[in-house]
Amino acid sequence: EDALTVGEFEHFVESSVQQDQPFLAGDVMEALFEQFIEEQLLLKAAKDAGIYAEPSAVAKRLDAIDTDEVANPLQIEMVVRNQIRIETLVENAVFRNLSVSDAEIAAHFEANRVFFERPETVHVSQILTEDEGLAQTVATELGGRATRFEELAKAHSVGPEASRGGLLGSFARGELPPSLETTVFSLRPGRVSGVIATDFGFHIFLVHEKVAAAQLSLEEARDSIRVELLQEKSDQALALYIQALKNMYPVTVYR
Repeated sequence: EDALTVGEFEHFVESSVQQDQPFLAGDVMEALFEQFIEEQLLLKAAKDAGIYAEPSAVAKRLDAIDTDEVANPLQIEMVVRNQIRIETLVENAVFRNLSVSDAEIAAHFEANRVFFERPETVHVSQILTEDEGLAQTVATELGGRATRFEELAKAHSVGPEASRGGLLGSFARGELPPSLETTVFSLRPGRVSGVIATDFGFHIFLVHEKVAAAQLSLEEARDSIRVELLQEKSDQALALYIQALKNMYPVTVYR
């Protein structure tokens, strides 16, 4: 019978949460304890299966960690070693034979078509000023056209994107504040808005391109569906595997 101490759980908590968190709620501690037990069961199964972490694999992963900032490097090395052992076990015992068929992908697509609709998007730039008079002057110079927009954005905009000529990027409906969305989505490509006042200042927008809403095809959605279904199967298979380990290695908690 393998006995685990409170100290081991405390080390697990230290490695699992931010060091500056002074207090953890009871439900958080319960969840961490459950994770601790599951990790110990997986490590027990890895040991019984003769799975150990190759030193080269441990060293490679440690190279990606700034151990100079870690209070206990040996503890981090142990955590990494255990992670590799568990990953190897789970890959071999749980995930190796999981797959998603084309029929499953097609069925998921048909049942969830509403989630595969591409919303209308707009590619937009802005000039943002803190002074309404300046914004009106810039708008007059632009005359509703994009000809000098980039030049004037670099010269007058106080937005962080000013150095890029005011380029904000692409937005779908619902991603912009309502007070801006109505104006921006009503503009034709190549046209410039008037001055719009918000709490941030005074905006002038240029629409470069608009992409109409569309229904994704099965082929366009195939890869994302495959990833989603494989993740669902992986989560389910891992939960069943851990339950089997709990039956194989009964756990008794002494309070």
